[in-house]
Amino acid sequence: MLGPLKDLLGHQAWADAMFFRAWGKSGALEDEDLRRRTDHLVSTQEAFLQVLKGGAVSMSEGPLPDFNALKARCEAVHQVFKALGHSLDPASLARTVRIPWFPEPPCVIPVSDALLQVCLHTQHHRGQNMMRIKALGGAPKNVDYIIWLWKGKPEAIWP
Repeated sequence: MLGPLKDLLGHQAWADAMFFRAWGKSGALEDEDLRRRTDHLVSTQEAFLQVLKGGAVSMSEGPLPDFNALKARCEAVHQVFKALGHSLDPASLARTVRIPWFPEPPCVIPVSDALLQVCLHTQHHRGQNMMRIKALGGAPKNVDYIIWLWKGKPEAIWP
């Protein structure tokens, strides 16, 4: 499980960076739908990191961030996930965490499942965002996992 999870974290960073590159070139930087969904995606990544670190989860309220703020937050999140990936071992993956936004009954899952969830959740919303870019006349990128493998598991390059 360790190798595939590290790969999924690497793919997630690469795919998110590719998404931001496509969004940046789309001419739709102010699109509220893209901004709202990306804010949700990044906020969820941040919340899972807070859970994994054992801290309290705080969701920021306020105005919808712009493209540059979202990109900076997403890149910062992936730096933390990358460091976390380097420190993973079987014992740390088996440790359980409580997901506070599912209170009753309590959602207590292994770290491995929490990491898998954040990758799958991100993939879902990234796909929606790529479709939105296409609908707005932009050029979405194919960020399938197999493309990342085929290209030799490249590192994320943030625009």
